Amino acid sequence: MHALANSLGKAEKDLLREAEPKRMAELSEDELIDLHKRIRRARNKYAGIYRRQGSAKVRKKGGRGLAKEKNSRNAGRSEVFEDALARVSAQLAEVAAASAEQLKAERLAAANP
Repeated sequence: MHALANSLGKAEKDLLREAEPKRMAELSEDELIDLHKRIRRARNKYAGIYRRQGSAKVRKKGGRGLAKEKNSRNAGRSEVFEDALARVSAQLAEVAAASAEQLKAERLAAANP
């Protein structure tokens, strides 16, 4: 896990662990969709916090460059979940493609008795 993951709570660490390749390999398509939604929600949460606090700090610090360094933890948290979301998306794409191929084969078999 990324070093900034240590600043996350237990529930968020558990969510990131669910996105590990070994654990995702055991999930069904519906379970992957659920995991994708939960990780996207967490990523959006930290991206929103980053943007809101960043814009507030720009006014206080007097510039975007000065404000950015004070808001790097929130950016890192958002990035951790973005990486996890990318892994889940890739796994979901593979499972969905396999499922589509299976359905196609079943339909062809049913159409050609």
